[in-house]
Amino acid sequence: MTVANTVEARCCFKLLYAIVVVLLLHMSSPCIGCSERERQALLALKQGLQGLVGDDGNRLLSWGREAQNKDCCQWDGVYCNNQTGHVVKLDLGEQYLQGKISPKLIHLQHLEYLDLSYNNFSGSKIPDFIGSLSNLIYLNLSNVNFGGQIPNQLGNLTHLQYLDLSSYGYSVVHAKNLNWLPNLSGLKHLDLSFTNLSDVVGWLEAVNMLPKLRNLILQGCNLPPPVISSVSVMNSSKSLSITFRVHCLI
Repeated sequence: MTVANTVEARCCFKLLYAIVVVLLLHMSSPCIGCSERERQALLALKQGLQGLVGDDGNRLLSWGREAQNKDCCQWDGVYCNNQTGHVVKLDLGEQYLQGKISPKLIHLQHLEYLDLSYNNFSGSKIPDFIGSLSNLIYLNLSNVNFGGQIPNQLGNLTHLQYLDLSSYGYSVVHAKNLNWLPNLSGLKHLDLSFTNLSDVVGWLEAVNMLPKLRNLILQGCNLPPPVISSVSVMNSSKSLSITFRVHCLI
């Protein structure tokens, strides 16, 4: 074998070795995509919701069962963790959807951000099972035409930092008490505008137990007058030293 042939053989061996290494690395690093369980949960959510006819801006149009649409992390409004593939954010705000929210939503157990604002749920109640999405940090259910009583299960969302249940529509959400609210100790933003809180006697005590709260909006809630002792506690609390942006409390 000549020197030239030897050099050529070595080069071919190195090239072959490099190809084998790349293939092995590819085989040991599976492609990250959304899980089948989460994909089916999203498809169930889509089945219960409908957009306006002919609305090309409807994000649900990209949600499909076809092979090319199998990875739900590529669907509009769906965001996944790059390392785990789990769905962590669902943004369906201002899509003018109508219908019902599927209970299979609870299969998105890694969800941190949920925005369903400005859709139409026809006066139905806020689903209790939303309280099972224990990793939620952001929850926006504003102006979605919900009715009925605010479920106490929202108190299970102990990681929540942003909560908006405001409504400027026809259906009115109401509460008999806010006993669930102090459980949300990490809450920084709370908007209950135009929810009916006329029966909530201890609303100020409940708000006062949120040490990180910075934005409080209670416009048009028909709040009863606060207890004088509660006002004193609120004024003297070090945890509430930053001024709230409170609008039209009474």
